[in-house]
Amino acid sequence: MVLTRSGAGGVRLYALDSAAASQGLVPGMTLSDARAAVPDIAARDAEPEADKAALGRLARWCGRWTPWTAARPADPGEDSLLLETTGCERVHGGEAALLADIAAHMARLGLTARIAAAPTIGLAWGAARCLPDARPLAIPAADAPGVLARLPVAALRIDPDAAEALDALGLRHAGDLLPLRRADLARRFGVDLVRRLDQARGLEPEALDPVLPAARLRARRRYAEPLTGEDQILRAAGQTAEDLCALLEQEGLGARRVLLGLYRVDGRLLEVRIGAGAPVRDAAHLTRLLAERIARAALDTGFGVEIVEAAALTADPLRPAQTDFTEETGGADPDRLADRLAARLGEGAVLRAAARASHAPEQASFWARAEDAAPAAVRPDSRRPLLMLERPEPVEAISQLPDGPPRLFVWRRVRHRVARADGPERVAPEWWRGEGAARMTRDYFRVETVEGRRFYLYRDGLHGRDDDREEGGNSADPRWFVCGAG
Repeated sequence: MVLTRSGAGGVRLYALDSAAASQGLVPGMTLSDARAAVPDIAARDAEPEADKAALGRLARWCGRWTPWTAARPADPGEDSLLLETTGCERVHGGEAALLADIAAHMARLGLTARIAAAPTIGLAWGAARCLPDARPLAIPAADAPGVLARLPVAALRIDPDAAEALDALGLRHAGDLLPLRRADLARRFGVDLVRRLDQARGLEPEALDPVLPAARLRARRRYAEPLTGEDQILRAAGQTAEDLCALLEQEGLGARRVLLGLYRVDGRLLEVRIGAGAPVRDAAHLTRLLAERIARAALDTGFGVEIVEAAALTADPLRPAQTDFTEETGGADPDRLADRLAARLGEGAVLRAAARASHAPEQASFWARAEDAAPAAVRPDSRRPLLMLERPEPVEAISQLPDGPPRLFVWRRVRHRVARADGPERVAPEWWRGEGAARMTRDYFRVETVEGRRFYLYRDGLHGRDDDREEGGNSADPRWFVCGAG
């Protein structure tokens, strides 16, 4: 079996199995030459992007051992997974037991893996690829310098041309480079060689970019027998939610975003996300939300789920709720109602009014998704109307100069005579908001007409203010707009 890709010079071999390699075929050979040498090969089109996606899914599934996992796609047969296991060994019975468990699971998935653990990413990468011993290898910190010295220079993740040039000079192992001056190495072979050498030695830090940000608050349960039915999944999700809420209570926090991870035995990770409009650590409420999402998702558990994990991706301080003498909060909770509707109807299907810290009335409130509408840091101004127009509409108004309220205005061809007025509320332009924001000082008025109707109007610009001159506006003749009612 071979995989092929089309490119310059025709169709060439991209990857091949061990049987094809034993016949003398190599990647890069044209398909016609390969068929001439081995007529009965089976050729299929390669899908590198699908390979990268599969490697990413496998990296997420490796979160069963540690929350810090990353995928490093490379040439066929050279892909790698990086797992930061510091602090996770004791959960799995030690580093040797952890590596053995990883090897057993990879073999169960039908994957051939060379596994090594080391104090640095560079040393672990090189040891897994270049040391002759293929069994899981744990390198203690005390043995790291000696192991690094035995590695070939290609194990430093440098350019192949640089590795070939070093080998031609007799510098075949990383230990041969250590006595040499760093400046000479950088000048002759590039700074990348010195950087990779320092990273492997632990002299220069190397960051691991995980496929999923690690949540500080997470609860996990392992099951000896895989869970298959939806009832079993829901029961396990509820138990894990209780464990998570216990952690949240210790921290005095409530979850706003929760990720439920279901680790299948066949190497797939199923994820269910829920959101809450307000911080919550009620396990029953979280379980109901998870049940709604699981029912909508129609999850395929395959051969079963062996690990269930709940993580609070976002958590905020949660203040105790005041109860009555019967220890019941009483009444309907709009936050929980919105959460359940959003879980049942889908993300973005439920909107809630939210407040924003802004003096401008048109910027002080907006519609947000129910799961994104955090508790308002500011309270809406009681002087503002309940109804704000999506776009202010111009009116013709007669007012008392220089800054008096309107006495008469015409809106939508209807004349309104003002009986009472409250204002002005003067708001300066919020210049930092960019396009679409007010460019002149505004005076807002709440007015009541002789018929009892109430409107919210503003005057754009001030009389006699040169600093309010704006293109399209005249400070000597400010314009009036209706922007709300009620």
